[in-house]
Amino acid sequence: MGGLSAGNFLAKYNKKVLILEKHSIPGGLVTSFKRKGVQFDLGIESLYELKEGQTIPQFLEFWGTTINAQKNTGDICCFIDGKRYDFRHDRLKEDFIAAFPNNKDDVNLIFDINERMYIEMNSGTGAPKPPYEMNLVELMKFGINNFIKKPTFMKYGMKDASVVLDKLTQNPVLRSAIYSKGIFPMVYMAYAYRFNVIGKDYYPTYGMQAIPDASVQSFTSNGGILKLKTEVMEILIENGRAIGVRTKDGECYYAGNVISNASPHFTYDLLPDSLTTKNKMKQKLEGKEIFPSICALFMSVKNDYNFENISCFSFLSSINYKDNHKNFTPENCPIEMVVYPKKPDDIYKAAVALLPIPYEYHNYWETSVKRERGEAYYKLKDEVTDTVLSRLDSLLGNRFKDSLTLAELSTPITFERYTYSKNGSFMGWSIDAKNYGKFLKQKTDVANLYLCGQWVFPGFGVAGVMASGYYLAKDLLKLDGIDLERDYKNYFMQNN
Repeated sequence: MGGLSAGNFLAKYNKKVLILEKHSIPGGLVTSFKRKGVQFDLGIESLYELKEGQTIPQFLEFWGTTINAQKNTGDICCFIDGKRYDFRHDRLKEDFIAAFPNNKDDVNLIFDINERMYIEMNSGTGAPKPPYEMNLVELMKFGINNFIKKPTFMKYGMKDASVVLDKLTQNPVLRSAIYSKGIFPMVYMAYAYRFNVIGKDYYPTYGMQAIPDASVQSFTSNGGILKLKTEVMEILIENGRAIGVRTKDGECYYAGNVISNASPHFTYDLLPDSLTTKNKMKQKLEGKEIFPSICALFMSVKNDYNFENISCFSFLSSINYKDNHKNFTPENCPIEMVVYPKKPDDIYKAAVALLPIPYEYHNYWETSVKRERGEAYYKLKDEVTDTVLSRLDSLLGNRFKDSLTLAELSTPITFERYTYSKNGSFMGWSIDAKNYGKFLKQKTDVANLYLCGQWVFPGFGVAGVMASGYYLAKDLLKLDGIDLERDYKNYFMQNN
């Protein structure tokens, strides 16, 4: 989506833009696919940024397109140490107090902190300036303003969730209930955000694929060209500058600027070894922590299985929130399962279970050095699938496993191969306290070669990835005297 976003902004200003996509559909992690009459998304539940006036519909409108979305009014359910806890989307705080009556003060404190932090996070106006573009005075002013205007955020938001939760309550089950909305090691602001958008976020009527599909529509309407099933194998360099790409079929495409939406690791591998800066660029990536990889178990569920009004289930222990994610296995990892709204032409219900099982699990999922998959890989996939289904079945009950018409597992190896996201990372660089905010610049050390997507500012999430395309297009258009930031602001001032 970062590449589609950048391409849309550039095409709107009559720039000649060609997008090359290795798959049959565009969108990366925002794509959907069908299996046996059921449409699946890749694990994204819903998006607050799809609400009217938020980033995604505003971008789409500016490009000249739109999509239909529906509010997610699903409830959440947590199984912690085997015990079930239900929380209604519109009675969240009340249900937490009912579930933890002996920790009422803790619940009130947590919800108060989360709400104040959320308000502070959304108190800015306009698109923020990337930190790497700020001079020393601007950085100091930025820090001081945050301490003054965002005290709750500065006190809690940038600390690891496990650390904050330990301070806010002594009840490990209550800690785990908060952690259940993000089963990864993250800074606490991620949890404050997720809890504040429950019941307020939106889902595209026709699935997540509607977002890239609409983006393609506006892109091509503005003169852009999209080539599917076209995989880039090499970035062409001349006199130290990127001048184009060579694809798998041997075709060469030349351009004044080359933009990569793949992770920098894969992007830099496409540079010729003769380029003197290649090794230095790759060395800069070493030691940077990558966000955990993900497995996704795609399940087609018979229509008579009753999930009630629950759209998100979590299955975890009361110590998972502080466990090292690198030690997770199918037997002990936390699980988040999303139940999706049924599409008009779906035969059955779609559910996707997300599992933070490491990329390195079981000798890199029993693959070769080049991550080639053989009989051992598929055998391991079947074993993991059986283990996870047994866990889900034992807790959900009502013959859940018998209600399935399909259960298909995607491993971190699958995600890496499909999205070119290093190690199958779900959100780019790590977003724990030690690593959050260390995004790369869109501009690389190779002239005319740029990056976009979840690995560069402003980072992860669908809206963040699309915003990375905005920031890149803004810089490129500025070279031609075009002020995208001004035009964007004026457009919505005149139309609202």
